[in-house]
Amino acid sequence: MAEQLRLPARAPLAPARIARLSRRTEYRDHSSSTREPMAYLVPLFLGICAVLAIVLALLSRNGMHAAFSALAAELARRGIHFRGMIPAGAWTTVPPTALDLPQRGILLERADGLRASLSPNATQGAATVPGFGPIAPMHTLVEVDSALPDQMICAPDRAQGAFGPFPPAPLRTGHPGFDQRFAIYARVEEGNSYRPAPPNPAPWARSAAAPLIFSNLHTLGFVAMHVHGGRARILFAPLPVDGMVSAMDTASMIAGAHEARRPAPIPTPLRTGSPPSVVLAIVFFVFQGFGIPLLPHVTETGLALAGSEIACPNGGTFKKGYRNRSDQCKLPNGKSYASASAYQAWQFAFWSAYNLAVLGAGSALYFRHRRNNALAMTKNLAT
Repeated sequence: MAEQLRLPARAPLAPARIARLSRRTEYRDHSSSTREPMAYLVPLFLGICAVLAIVLALLSRNGMHAAFSALAAELARRGIHFRGMIPAGAWTTVPPTALDLPQRGILLERADGLRASLSPNATQGAATVPGFGPIAPMHTLVEVDSALPDQMICAPDRAQGAFGPFPPAPLRTGHPGFDQRFAIYARVEEGNSYRPAPPNPAPWARSAAAPLIFSNLHTLGFVAMHVHGGRARILFAPLPVDGMVSAMDTASMIAGAHEARRPAPIPTPLRTGSPPSVVLAIVFFVFQGFGIPLLPHVTETGLALAGSEIACPNGGTFKKGYRNRSDQCKLPNGKSYASASAYQAWQFAFWSAYNLAVLGAGSALYFRHRRNNALAMTKNLAT
């Protein structure tokens, strides 16, 4: 009976086959233990880049605040106080970081009453000058007390808007370059109509500082000047803060202080009014455009090199899904199954680190650009 129940004995495995099986098992164990951690090297590297980018953004932000504090200190040293405009149109205290975006509304004022403003409000600024209202493009407005007679200096096509259909006869300053673009319009005082011409309305044009004044007017983009009741209002092109201070100095020379001063430096470029969120969004989507084409390479080729066991632990070839199709693992027999959840975690780690690195780098560039603007304005004011 025992002999009938005896199972047939298996032939012993050859030593060569035993060695091959042991090497295969050893390779599989080594593959699963080393290739899976290698797949996380790319997200780890991007995570380190994201941390460095965020640290750099914070340092750049601190540098920007320090630069604007130095700019505010330089304005205070020159006796100039600044305020910003709130949506209601009133002037109020603003942080120093608002100094590089004056087109949102800013007012510079000295204790002697000299002031310069740049206002987006259609009822302020250039709109208050005859011939430039009620709606006019934004201009830098400088206001200063002056003993000059009532007059208007503007381009000839603006004269009718200021004086009506019959403006006074235009007068010249004697400076050919200036007189080609602008003219002086001054009414003859009542009772003095016998005079062939009114008294000299622009003594500054023949003073020792005249060459410097005309040079500054050209540099700062002079538009018009209106004098009425001992108050002069001068329009310039939209200027940054350093240009507004130069315009105040030039207006002071025109008003009566004819002593020569330093030439007005070329103003720094006026920064556009795009808010930080828009700038960062543009940078983010631009780099996303470069990053999305990397997705097939990172997933298919990257997983094949670093360890496809993350996405396909049961074997097979990983295939990235497109057009709302799920990621699949195809087996040699033609069947397929969904990729493992570990791959979703790997993909989240990769894109989170990538996006943080892009946002951090974009923020650092943005803060650095604003810091450089503040340093350039401070340098122009200090020289």
